[in-house]
Amino acid sequence: MPLCFGIDAPWRAFAADDEFERRVFLNKDQCVVDDRHFFIRGHIRIPILKKQDYLEFSVWSSLSEDSFCHMSDRWDALDRADDTPYFGWLCSPIRSYGSVIELPLSVQCREPGLVPIFTVTQKDHPLAIDQSNGITIAQWHKMALSLLH
Repeated sequence: MPLCFGIDAPWRAFAADDEFERRVFLNKDQCVVDDRHFFIRGHIRIPILKKQDYLEFSVWSSLSEDSFCHMSDRWDALDRADDTPYFGWLCSPIRSYGSVIELPLSVQCREPGLVPIFTVTQKDHPLAIDQSNGITIAQWHKMALSLLH
């Protein structure tokens, strides 16, 4: 069963496909639309109980322009994992969890080469509960099969 599922960058909510070249900057970890909308890719990790592993969703968070610029300036800094977490909003759908767009996130950088870790801060949301408490192997299998189809 897969342990990581990726979701595309959210630029299509702002620009048509034929406007991509003119309006969107996109690489594997960052997305900027119209120099006004700033996004970073990171992982939401859900512990899989009794497995010593995580189910991960590679998703996108919005950041303020100041936070995005600060994070970009420190992208290659060896000590960036020590940075204070940034505030973001989840901008990627995760089918297994219903409505998750605009869930508040804590965005914690890790050492260079690793994407940030996103932690849902709305503690009563099912995604935050699973992120905190973990899921069973059976739940992981059921979720993975549903996402694959």
